[in-house]
Amino acid sequence: MSEIRMLRTFLAIEKHGTMAAAADRMALTHAAVGAQMRTLERLCQRQLFDRSGRSIQLNDAGRSILEQARTVVAAYDSLLRGVAGRHGIEGSITIGATVSAMGFLAASVIRLKALYPGLSVRLTHGSSPELERQVRSGALDAAVIVTEPRTTSLPELWERLYDEPLVLLANPALAPADASVTSLLKRCPFIGFETTSLTGTHVASLLKRLRVEVSPVLELNSIAAIADLVRQNVGISIVPRLRHAAWEDDPLLVVKPISGAMWRRNIAWYEFGRQPLATAIVKNQLLAALAQ
Repeated sequence: MSEIRMLRTFLAIEKHGTMAAAADRMALTHAAVGAQMRTLERLCQRQLFDRSGRSIQLNDAGRSILEQARTVVAAYDSLLRGVAGRHGIEGSITIGATVSAMGFLAASVIRLKALYPGLSVRLTHGSSPELERQVRSGALDAAVIVTEPRTTSLPELWERLYDEPLVLLANPALAPADASVTSLLKRCPFIGFETTSLTGTHVASLLKRLRVEVSPVLELNSIAAIADLVRQNVGISIVPRLRHAAWEDDPLLVVKPISGAMWRRNIAWYEFGRQPLATAIVKNQLLAALAQ
């Protein structure tokens, strides 16, 4: 439910102090948080923030609905837990995910098993187009996919979970701390992201905007495989910054942000048709994990 997600974001702003901090906590862009809050203000038919200063703060109207917002979010979470408890949430569902999102999904499902021991969630992986086709055919109950933002209506549901910016990934042997992104791209071997994929298309567009021509030593459609080749000092690459990968703690990787890289890879929840209650339980677990 998009309204519940908006209220979670609203509460995150109050808890963490700024929209930027809430955006990071909710795995959203600053623009997405701003759009959610404008929608919430439109629904509430009043301004909830004071935008007169350098930073945006809750105004009196915003503060006046805090307790109601907390109550609604708590009631929604309690509703899912209560219905789940009454029905026992037993049986099996199958959820798909891209390989790069599988770790996040699997960790959330493992936590669910402690709450609902009778629930069996089978996980499978694949490309986003294939996963989407399987959801629409009924072979999968839902999937975590990579896709561009879009508007959907029942029986189709698309909901953004989080997004990932493009970054340059390099081995520290090739990338001194003061080296610029463009200088590295011009002098280092390049490992390309498969150009037929959505991400590969946007990487190619970014290289064109940077006015850098590269001749990839090879192309892959696996972020993990590319990162492993970078660790082996085969070359550098431009890839989405995986939200749940500890790259900054890896001594064999240097992660450099890219100025002007506006596109972000959207990771979304996708389902189609009438779904078992368990799929809502899984999705709520993912959203709750992102809000922590």
